[in-house]
Amino acid sequence: MRDTAFVATTKARTPPKPRARDTRRAREVERTRQDILEAAARVFAARGYHASTMQVIAREAGFTAASLYTYFPGKESIYAALVEAFGARILAVFEEPVPACLTFAQQLELLLQRQLQLVAEHADALRLMFDLGPPQVDGRVDQSPRHYLARSARFLEEASRGALRVDAAEAALLLHGLGHAHVLGWLVGGDALDPARMAARITDLFLHGAARR
Repeated sequence: MRDTAFVATTKARTPPKPRARDTRRAREVERTRQDILEAAARVFAARGYHASTMQVIAREAGFTAASLYTYFPGKESIYAALVEAFGARILAVFEEPVPACLTFAQQLELLLQRQLQLVAEHADALRLMFDLGPPQVDGRVDQSPRHYLARSARFLEEASRGALRVDAAEAALLLHGLGHAHVLGWLVGGDALDPARMAARITDLFLHGAARR
């Protein structure tokens, strides 16, 4: 009798599984948010951030301005979501599989090439981020750079297997600086980005420096 009561109590306390309708609704909301972000990126690129309005973004996304506010309270939050989404994509590259036979230099070059491919695909959004800098929403500063540097340091420590002359955190800063400088130079220059070539160049500078040996 006691066991039956315990089972009944346990079942009563088990949280209900999400209903299929709720799951579909969550997917629809996420797809809509992504459509809005893509539309906002196009508007920001064409008009500039300050000249863009929620009304224009709504029209580009196929919404009324009133319905747009259901998903985002303002263009500041849209910009913050754009930065967060791009940062998440860049971070996700660290988790992509890498052939076990690659050397440290080859692993690093492959990682950079994959990340630079994303940069090339989101050039307009990236130009906006370089112009405006990290977003601040509700007084909170975007933490994407800190997360990226921490993940980069872990990758360098694991992939190098003790081959670094500095600690992994400092190496991550150096690598980030090289990548940032090259991407900024590409954005200013306006030439087509070659991810493979730039990745090889950054890898060479990171491992061997700029001076002749």
